Amino acid sequence: MLRLVSSSLQLGMGVAVEFAWCLHYIVCSQVNNRLLISQGIVPTLAQLVLELASTMSKGTTEGLELLVCPMVRCLGNLLAEEEPESCNLQIQDERLLVALFLFMQHFLQPHPFLVQECLWLLNNLTADGPVFCSALLTLDLIPALLHLLPCSQMVTLLALTVLCNIAEKGPAYCHQLHQKAVLPVLVNSLTLPDAQVVGQSLELLNLLFLHLPEAAADFLSHAGLQALDHHQANPQLQERVRALKELYFQPAGAPPASHTSASAAALPTS
Repeated sequence: MLRLVSSSLQLGMGVAVEFAWCLHYIVCSQVNNRLLISQGIVPTLAQLVLELASTMSKGTTEGLELLVCPMVRCLGNLLAEEEPESCNLQIQDERLLVALFLFMQHFLQPHPFLVQECLWLLNNLTADGPVFCSALLTLDLIPALLHLLPCSQMVTLLALTVLCNIAEKGPAYCHQLHQKAVLPVLVNSLTLPDAQVVGQSLELLNLLFLHLPEAAADFLSHAGLQALDHHQANPQLQERVRALKELYFQPAGAPPASHTSASAAALPTS
């Protein structure tokens, strides 16, 4: 079926789309995805995604979203299996990230659902190993990711989750995120009315402050504390806001948060 999808790109888009969705349903059924992975479906799908991006760069885009969607979704679902690191080891090609951002840029207006699909795959690529997290930074794709934050709720949540995946990798990654001006964008996201988006923004802030303490001072210079104060009365967020302030914004001379408070302050991922 994979061969038929690939060859059908030249024979006709309709045939390729039908086989691609069949593959999607097979993967979704989870009958034996580990077997599919062991037989090399992941690098084959990744290569097909690269071919689709190449087709797009040549100006052939009519109906392409119908083929990109199942291919990207298949990869994302396979990477969400119990042992995603085995999949990640099979695809270390940075061009896959470029292809995803090419799709997101092109389809953002006419087919915004595809942005969500691409971010789901991007989230699963960056969730474990550091290879794709590093590539997002070295390829300077963070500004394009930040550009997606004011979009729909799900797109914003997924983009923030990808940023959290990067920040989780430690101080060097947080330093580079800080250099890419993540904080001003995060302060803006704290003003949004959606509690889930704000909660994921708080998680990212916690990771940045944990690994890069100087980011907390910069956050203050962007009126971040005032943005946090907007959510002090929100039952869904007030505990997390209080925890963040206790951990990183103690008044001068105030005693450090107790062990109990610090434990309670651990911000769960949204």
